[in-house]
This record gives sequence, structure tokens and C-alpha cells, in this order.
Amino acid sequence: MRPILVNIPAKLLFVAALALALGLFVRDLIQRRKDRSAPFSSTPLLLLGAAEALIGLKSGSWTPAAAGFSHPWTPVPIYSYGVMLGTSLVVGWFLVMRLAKQDNIDQQEAGTMYMWTAVWSIIGSRVLYVLTNLSDFDSVSEMFMVNRGGLVAYGGMIGGFLASWYGCRKRKIPLLQWADVVAPGVVLGTAITRMGCFLFGCDYGGRTNLPWAIRFPGPSALAPQGSPAWQHHVRDLGLSRAAEWSYPIHPTQIYEALVGLSLFGILMLIRRYRRFSGQVFLGWVLGYGIMRPLIEIVRDDDQRGNVGSLSTSQFIGIGSVVLGLGLLVALVRRYRRDPESLRLWQTPALAAA
Repeated sequence: MRPILVNIPAKLLFVAALALALGLFVRDLIQRRKDRSAPFSSTPLLLLGAAEALIGLKSGSWTPAAAGFSHPWTPVPIYSYGVMLGTSLVVGWFLVMRLAKQDNIDQQEAGTMYMWTAVWSIIGSRVLYVLTNLSDFDSVSEMFMVNRGGLVAYGGMIGGFLASWYGCRKRKIPLLQWADVVAPGVVLGTAITRMGCFLFGCDYGGRTNLPWAIRFPGPSALAPQGSPAWQHHVRDLGLSRAAEWSYPIHPTQIYEALVGLSLFGILMLIRRYRRFSGQVFLGWVLGYGIMRPLIEIVRDDDQRGNVGSLSTSQFIGIGSVVLGLGLLVALVRRYRRDPESLRLWQTPALAAA
């Protein structure tokens, strides 16, 4: 468990932001001397905004003053979960751009849709977490504090799907064509992000004596309150507060990472031999919809919400399998009637725009 990968000195980060902003602005000025039509980049302004945020958060005043720099600033922690989430988005970007080109989707439009899909995926994952843990928040403002709680994968998938549906409708891109492009990136991103969960210690499993069971640590310099599993075992399962490690538990984060990697391989194989558009998307919906509820059986964290006797993710997973099977039947029938109408990747997506 390593919830914080590294602590960066805040003053060093402030100076680096200013220096980089100045360097990029000078670069733009030099380009403008050569070509008066060259635009100014917005990146220096963003860096200046980040520097201002550091001043406000670390010095106690949003107005730059010598007094604010006279006392030590607390370092800026780089959280492992955030790093892995960011890594998944970057990897997903390159994969989606490659697959979009293969499937005749305009690169610029694909990049724009991917960006908005990613944004709404994060928003959706946070919204579902808040809805399933409303009692944990004392005010509306706390709901926007990502360090209070976390994200729910299915919420991100629902948010991303809705954003994709809107983006495809606006750009006249067939939704099934886009879905087959995005699905492999989603499952690969899930695998990468779950490693962030493992490093952070969240989404842990129940007690087990299996040979591959793992233990999470108690309080340490990086996690003064101890790992979430250790806290749960001390609070609810009789573990001594002096214990250095939790009880042995299922490494559910690893289970999900392996499911994500396996599904990624399967989806790429489906893309190679697909007969109609939607097959790759359905491979994700059905595969993850079956495996996620099974993994939920051995999960033991208490922030998953429930619908009757099912966890929220089990309920959504089972529902997605039912809907996926219905869509599969409909697409197979359509394919048998008119095979060419469902081979959408063979036609440029913007031909009708």
C-alpha cells in the first residue's frame, strides 16, 4: 500500500510553474515575430492559474505577499490513485485514436469526443459514489471534495456512455461505430485504475485463507490512519489496534485488474474477427456485467451502496447483461436481414455530416 507516491515541495512547484509559463510565453513571442498570424497558447495562463492556486492554498492568502513566503509550505502530495487514473486516460487516448483511424472516424472529432467522454466519466463516477453514500456527507460542498470518498466505476461508465451518445448524435457518428472504438480503452483503463485502488488500499476484499490472500498495513507515515481494510477490521472485526497488519483478505483490486486485462485481449480479438458493429461493445457490456457482480461477492468495503440484497454495482451489472442480451438479439436479427448495414467501420463516419 502506497497512497502517496511522492510529496513535491510546494514552493519548488510554484517556481517551476512560473518559470514554465514565462518560457512558453517567450516562445510564443518568438513565433509571433516570425509569423504574425501565429496564435498565443493558453498554457501560460493555465500555469499562472496553478501558481495562484498554490499561493492561496499554501500561504493562507490569495494575494502574493512576502509574508506568505516567509513560512514553510506543506508539500503537494501526488496520490497513487490519481496517477493511475491519469495514466489510464492517457493510454486510453492513444488507443482510441488508433482504433478510430482504423474504423474511419475523423481523428479531430474522435479526440474531442474522447475528451468529453473522459470528463463526464469522472463526473458520473463521483455522482454515483455520492448517491450511494449520502449519509457520509454533512454538506453539499463536501460532495465535490474528491478526497472525501472516491469514485464508482459503473458511474463513470454510465456518464461516459451518455456523453458518447450526445457527442455521436451531434456529430452524426453512429453510436455503435464509436462504441466499438472506445470499449477496449475502457476495460484497459479499468485494469490500470484498479492498480491505483490497490496502492491506495480501497475497494478491498473480505477475509480469506486462500494462498494468495494479502494483508494491508496499519498506521504509517504515508497513511497515519492506517489502510481502509485495517480500519474496518479494528472497528468491526475485533482486530487489535496494536496490530501492524489487517487480516488476510481477497485482493479484489487485483481480480478486477486481471478481468480488465483479460477483457481487453478478448475485445481486441473480437475486433479482428467481428461480423457487425456493436460486437466489441457487447463483449465489454456482457463480460464486465458478468464478472463485476461475481467479484462483488468477495468485496468487503462498506461504501458500495445497495439495492435490496444486491450492491449497487451488482444491480447495475445484472441489468446491463439483460439489456446487452436484448441488444445482441436485435443486432443479430438486423445483421441477418442486411449484413452491409451493420458493417459501419467500413464507411467514413462523417460522410453524412
